[in-house]
Amino acid sequence: MAPIDPGPPSRDRQRMTEPRTPRRTATALALVAAVLVACTDQSAPDPEAVADGQDWKFAEEVPDAYREASLNIADGGLYSITPDGTNDAPLTAAEARKRLTGKRHLILVHGTLYDPVETGFANPHLTIYQVARQQVSGRVALAGVGWRSGGHGIGGYLDAWKDGRGGPYGLASENAIEAARLLAEVLPPPPASYDFICHSIGCDIVRRVLQSDAVRPGHVLMLSPDTDYAEMARWAERTGTPVLQVTASSDGVLGFGQYAGRNKAFAPPREQGPYRSLLVDVAHYVPDRSRWSLNYWNPRRYLDHMAPLEVAALWKSYLAFLAE
Repeated sequence: MAPIDPGPPSRDRQRMTEPRTPRRTATALALVAAVLVACTDQSAPDPEAVADGQDWKFAEEVPDAYREASLNIADGGLYSITPDGTNDAPLTAAEARKRLTGKRHLILVHGTLYDPVETGFANPHLTIYQVARQQVSGRVALAGVGWRSGGHGIGGYLDAWKDGRGGPYGLASENAIEAARLLAEVLPPPPASYDFICHSIGCDIVRRVLQSDAVRPGHVLMLSPDTDYAEMARWAERTGTPVLQVTASSDGVLGFGQYAGRNKAFAPPREQGPYRSLLVDVAHYVPDRSRWSLNYWNPRRYLDHMAPLEVAALWKSYLAFLAE
């Protein structure tokens, strides 16, 4: 197996992954965002969420079949998960690989602002992966990969600040390197049958994993991807693997991502070849909600960065792509 790119030496990673804004500005923005998130009541669906049919987006516990296929990556180790999505028993790479062997799996890899060692809205298995579970609805076996990507609310910022970072994004960028290394070790070798759905910086974990020739998914669905589009397009062309990139035309987050500069020069084909892209007009699907919201129940929160994942009407196209 070819090694996963470890990135620069550890002493350089903090500088590499810090936002390129001045430190004072980054810290001030992080503090404001942390206060706003901390003040947002997310304990129950708001009336608008219920009216929009968004109250299905959180689960107190995960189904047994999902739990038995899923895993967490935390602090350099692999773990099975408890019903509330947190770490259970440590797993060896062979034990984790066995979970993904035998039947076709759809492997989910989340982005920033989740932490599988925490419960509630911080836990990806109860939130972002609950969205996928509801949409897939038993069509294929799901396996969620939880990894420490900065946490949720004020706790995520406190963790990042303790580590000398301006916010969760810098912490997630570094943790993504280790998550990719460990995930590559547990994936079954070809001709295993699995696909990836990734969101945001989770797509960069998938990009790193795909550097190994021993990793060969059937499809890759990238939602709001914060990764190197040109490299993914070259990989798709070289391997003939279908890749679908879905981005909101109004996404206000990706312009600040680590690959924003080089991605500006990338013009993907729309509906031909192994690498395809969809540009979504979110306002067409959700016209009456604010994209400036931080409320979990709003699918347009975080400047429409979550919308490609959470707009239920889009999943018909996603499932058709995965069935090709």
